Amino acid sequence: MNTTSEDKIPATEEQVIIFLRNHPGFFQEHPHLLSELNLPHESGSAISLVERQVAILRERNMTMRRRMNELMQTAKDNDVLFQKTRALTLELLHVNGWHELNEVLATFVLTDFHADFVCCHLENVNVSLDHLTGGARPLPSEQHLHGNYPICTALRTEELSALFPGERPEGAGSAVLAPLDLENQAGCLAIGSRDPKMFTPDMDSLFVTYIAEVLSRVVQRLGSL
Repeated sequence: MNTTSEDKIPATEEQVIIFLRNHPGFFQEHPHLLSELNLPHESGSAISLVERQVAILRERNMTMRRRMNELMQTAKDNDVLFQKTRALTLELLHVNGWHELNEVLATFVLTDFHADFVCCHLENVNVSLDHLTGGARPLPSEQHLHGNYPICTALRTEELSALFPGERPEGAGSAVLAPLDLENQAGCLAIGSRDPKMFTPDMDSLFVTYIAEVLSRVVQRLGSL
């Protein structure tokens, strides 16, 4: 029994999709079919497949432009942050005493990095200044740190008060805590904000890691004087 065209089983949507994907030039070889294809607008009017493709490409182009602008803004922000980190590093290299270190932390971290609080905690160092304090272990940062890497975290009022003893936080906030790499003692740089969302766990800690490394060398040098 012969099978006529009417008896053939029509292709499924999936088969059509697979065929078109495997033959991207199909409509170039059969351009007359484009005039027979129409896609409805949400409003009910119809547009050709070519018009729909143009609209999709235009939307993708806008998305790419938006992403490019975001990348450019991130690059600009990182450049500004790098310049501030460079200035802080140069000042740290010229520090010759604990009081000078205290002033550098206050001037550059609080002002240039728009922080509300800053304090460097050092183990077994006889110093008690506004932004630099020494004492016995455990340091107030140890309950938050797990390892040798900086963390960004939200903090309760009492936790902020412990990390920044010279301040009087009126509510919850956030901070970035960077452990110092010191010989035979513990240390930590704490930079805080009254805004609980200022320092979040998804933030990049590259710059603060670098600052902590430089600060560690300065503390080590001052401790040997």
